[in-house]
Amino acid sequence: MGKIATKFERGQLIILLVTLTGYFSSMAAGINPTNMPLASWVDLDQFTGAPESSAITRTDYRQLVYELQQQRQQAAVEQSQAFGALKESDVLVYEQVAAPRNNEWHKVALSLIHWDRTVVSATAGVAMQDESVQVESVESNVTVFAFSPLKDATYRGSYLEVVLDESDLFEEVSSSEQQISEIYLDGGDGQGAQSVNLGQPIVLSYESTGEKTLSIKATLAGGTVLYAESALDVIALSTPLPTQTVRVQADDPYSDFQGNLYVYKSGSHTGLNCPVFVVEGFDMNNDMDWDVLYNILNKESLVETLRAYGRDLVVLDFDDATADIFGNAYLAIEAIQYINSSRRSSSDKFTVIGASMGGLVTRRALAAMDKYPYSYGYSDVNTWISFDSPQTGANIPLGVQNYFDFFGGFAGSYSQLAVAREYRDKIDSVAAQQMLLCHYRCTDSLAGESPYYSESFWNSMNSYGYPTSCKTIAISNGSGYGTKQPFYPGQQVIQWHYDDGVTLEIGSRIYALYRSDSTALTDFYGRFDPWDLFDLVDETVYERNFYPYGLDNASGGTRSTFQDLFDELPYKSSDDWCNYGNHCFIPTCSSLGIPISKIEQTIHGNSSVLSLSPFDEVHYASTNEKHIDVNSNNKRWFLRAILEGYDTDRDGFDDYQEHYLGTAYNNALSKLTLSTGLSVPSQNSVAVSWLAYPNTKNYVYRAETLNGPWQLVNTITASSSKTITRTYAISDELSCAFFNVTAKPVDPIQD
Repeated sequence: MGKIATKFERGQLIILLVTLTGYFSSMAAGINPTNMPLASWVDLDQFTGAPESSAITRTDYRQLVYELQQQRQQAAVEQSQAFGALKESDVLVYEQVAAPRNNEWHKVALSLIHWDRTVVSATAGVAMQDESVQVESVESNVTVFAFSPLKDATYRGSYLEVVLDESDLFEEVSSSEQQISEIYLDGGDGQGAQSVNLGQPIVLSYESTGEKTLSIKATLAGGTVLYAESALDVIALSTPLPTQTVRVQADDPYSDFQGNLYVYKSGSHTGLNCPVFVVEGFDMNNDMDWDVLYNILNKESLVETLRAYGRDLVVLDFDDATADIFGNAYLAIEAIQYINSSRRSSSDKFTVIGASMGGLVTRRALAAMDKYPYSYGYSDVNTWISFDSPQTGANIPLGVQNYFDFFGGFAGSYSQLAVAREYRDKIDSVAAQQMLLCHYRCTDSLAGESPYYSESFWNSMNSYGYPTSCKTIAISNGSGYGTKQPFYPGQQVIQWHYDDGVTLEIGSRIYALYRSDSTALTDFYGRFDPWDLFDLVDETVYERNFYPYGLDNASGGTRSTFQDLFDELPYKSSDDWCNYGNHCFIPTCSSLGIPISKIEQTIHGNSSVLSLSPFDEVHYASTNEKHIDVNSNNKRWFLRAILEGYDTDRDGFDDYQEHYLGTAYNNALSKLTLSTGLSVPSQNSVAVSWLAYPNTKNYVYRAETLNGPWQLVNTITASSSKTITRTYAISDELSCAFFNVTAKPVDPIQD
């Protein structure tokens, strides 16, 4: 990758030089650099426990805990010879806070940090080189007091049990007088402050959704009172529990791949009825549990609508959604085998939906079962839906990836930015490297795939192809009309710079990947210059790349990575900005299985491009939508795909027709009456009325005798009226007239 770096490359070598060189240069001042306090990526003045302290974000809280872990690791090294190493559980506090807290239902776990922290003062740089400056002026103590829910959103806001466990309380103080003696929590639900006892739940109850402010007041043994605030996002007041949860495990050689199958039935019946099997996507934090997945899928009441039509929902939640896609595909095979063994009837309809990466997982699983039924059995799947899935690749802007690599790569004497390190690990995961069209580990100026996993992954996927034994449908959140993101390739998207003039200068600029056949332009600029003796740690990097197509701004399902990154930056000021929050995540062509080389072509009405899709049926949005967003537009496509082709009550109309006609899917007497004949006395005119069904076309025929001939006199499209009435003239010479009204279902979906 095109890189220009000034000074030294980052890494342990620099840190070692700082330690050795700095040690001998600072002995006269009485300073031992190996004991120098770590720098902070959080504005500590906001979280001192003062009454005016700010509400902390989850990102800043986790950064504080990460810096505490860094200090404990440093202490463990220093104490290992004299006292023996600290226990791992006492050191790795960040991993404990960052770990997923899944399926805890009503429980909201809190974490609290109280840290009498030593920090570097603004005179540190002077003291290291001026013996007249007293050591005491180099360091100062700051009280750090903050707390945060370990999962900052809930889907069960009407009844919550908030708990602070002893293992989630991190207190680093120098005397017993500074230890916390009592804590009170006000959940902002109108109950006021409640006493907190470690390990004992406090019940909160909210009457509305939205962000709620949690407040803590703590009294120390010496009488000092500290205050802190945090936020809890109440997304839903209640969420139904799954009917049952089944653990599944893949066979060898993928036996390490496991997950939960959440079963949510439509009734109290035994077995599974018309199962709808949904496989989750790239869950980068592995924290999308039942509550999260249900609420994603039930937008526009999709899940509950399907249950009202007798469909049972089964959702696969991977233990590790960032692992090898092939391994999770064989876990999906186990899930399909379980579903088939549990079906009430093998003749009912079985639908599989792969959302995002889940589309690749299910594609591989179903293709393998089609290719090797003697090894895996027949899938017996009727319809496979790939929902905004990267069938030919996904995109995270390369400039963002380079940011994660640059700021997540420092270690040793200077604390890393935890969120950058986390995201770097995620884009380095096997699944991410398999899917991403451009990966920062590609070293060429021409941006490209990961050199480690991607090529072999796509070769294998293409050799297996697509499922052949079922109907295949692709649904895209991307625009099929050529609508792009509102910026151009090479345009700067993010500006960030911080310089306190003495101890730290950091900054970056992020650009959309440049479109060119040969010319590389900057997609990331990064600078990291903390205070250190002789300015040994001082790095400026320009990453310069190009790509033959406009990728970041292409038509496709969007992700808010730009905005998410900017929101998590420390030390932001009014001079910093993010001009565009969203980018193309899953190009429209990719979600339809069309080669990326067609990314800049309009799909709608372009038969030459559409013919390249391997799917039997494709649907796309008019404007770019949020990735895997279920909305009123695509809900129609899901309902048709899942309900069509199966007639529960065997009345001649399948469940989808019953849905759009408004008749009961499970009652043969509730159906569209196709033909009605009317005979009326001869008058100058007669009004003919009949029951109107939605989504029908009505054909009115007239004859002078029952034997005909019948002539078409009207074609009427049904409206919202419950009845249709038309008046027809009758001559005096006729004794009677006969009318026959025929109504035919009309599929409302035309796109």
